[in-house]
Amino acid sequence: MKIGITYTILRKEELMIRENAERFGETVMLHEDNVRFPYKYDLDVVIIRNVSYFKALYLAKLFEEHGVPTVNPFSIMLEAGDKVFSTLKLSKKVPVPRWGVSFSENSAKKIAEELGYPIVSKPVFGSWGRLLAKINDKDSLEGLLEHKKWMKNPLYNIHYFQEFIQKPGRDIRSYVIGGEFITAIYRYSDHWITNTARGGRAEPCDNSEVEEISIKAWEAFGDGALAIDIFESPNGLLVNEVNPNMEFKNATRVTGVNIAEKLVEYAVEVAKR
Repeated sequence: MKIGITYTILRKEELMIRENAERFGETVMLHEDNVRFPYKYDLDVVIIRNVSYFKALYLAKLFEEHGVPTVNPFSIMLEAGDKVFSTLKLSKKVPVPRWGVSFSENSAKKIAEELGYPIVSKPVFGSWGRLLAKINDKDSLEGLLEHKKWMKNPLYNIHYFQEFIQKPGRDIRSYVIGGEFITAIYRYSDHWITNTARGGRAEPCDNSEVEEISIKAWEAFGDGALAIDIFESPNGLLVNEVNPNMEFKNATRVTGVNIAEKLVEYAVEVAKR
């Protein structure tokens, strides 16, 4: 078995994946500097681990078109990695926060009125809590829209909003790989953004309702390895979003679950399909 691992930098996750992949045969580390197409890669499967969502998306498509399956596949990268596309998928399977999408400043203001302040503005792509904004009133919204109008990337002018959820000082990150619930953690923070990349504190989460809603969220996509973000709201659990390029070093540290091993085992299964 030849397992490729694409990467931008060798984070703790990539090192853990490499260590576990070596049990199954040859492991080929594919830094961005050394990947090009068209080119024939002698690999059975590639685990996509690039930091950039768009690089990961294109790499998945290119490897697949050259006959090499990927984890995650292009289709999952595309729909799980885009907050609008993923919301459409998730809302058919699980409860999600109330949301809205607009394509102009005027329609954005109408969505804010419909959802009611405060609301949260999110870019349609991105991770680590970057470019999130809690908008408390009309003046804040107008300021945000003015700034986004002059940002060069046109995707920043697709305006995605969610209602602001009053959380109990934490949210939940769960992991589902190939339809199997792996583990979950609470992420605590005094800030409303609870990502561990932003300083959130991780603790184990053992909750059967979390397991159930996580599997249903994965079923909305039906394939791949997904990290799932869940809110505890006054009305029950809500799935906030999913991430198709999971980070898991903190979850492994606090739960003791070898998520990298599960990811590699799943990649081997994909290679054998």
